[in-house]
Amino acid sequence: MASFLGLDFTRNLSYFAVPAAFWCAHSAHLYTIVFAGKSYDNSNPLALRDRIAEEPTLSAEASTSSKEHFIRAKNASQNGYETLGLFAAGVVAANQAGVSRRTLNALSWGYVVSRVVYNLIYINLGGYRTAGAFMRSSAWSVSMILSIGLFVAAGFE
Repeated sequence: MASFLGLDFTRNLSYFAVPAAFWCAHSAHLYTIVFAGKSYDNSNPLALRDRIAEEPTLSAEASTSSKEHFIRAKNASQNGYETLGLFAAGVVAANQAGVSRRTLNALSWGYVVSRVVYNLIYINLGGYRTAGAFMRSSAWSVSMILSIGLFVAAGFE
C-alpha cells in the first residue's frame, strides 16, 4: 500500500530513518557552511561558530541577525549529531527485539519529523526568545521520548 511520498509504511522503513536523521543534522551544517562564506575554514571546521561571531560582516548582505541565524543553524546541526547515536541504537535495538513494523515506523519517522521541526524552530525562531525556546525544547523532548520509546518497545518484546 503506497502512502505519503509513495512510501509503503506497511514495510519496515525504520533503518531508512537513520540516514534521514543524519541528513537533518548535516543539512543544517551545510546551510551554515554555504552562507558563512569565507568564515568557513575546512582546516579548522570546529572554529566556525567562533569565526562567525567574530566576523565584522559575513558578506555584503549579512547583518547581526544573520550571524545569529547562522550560529543557530550550526547549533541545531551539533544538537542533531549529538542525539543521533541514541536514536540509531534505539532503531537497532527495536529491530533486533522484533518490535512491530507499525511501531518501528511510527517511532523512527516521528523522530525524523521532530528533528526537522526542531531545526526549523531553532534556526528561524531563535529571535523569539520565550516562545522559540519553549517550542524548540518541546521538539527536542519529543525526539528524545521517541528515541527512548524505541528502547522501551524493544524491552516489552
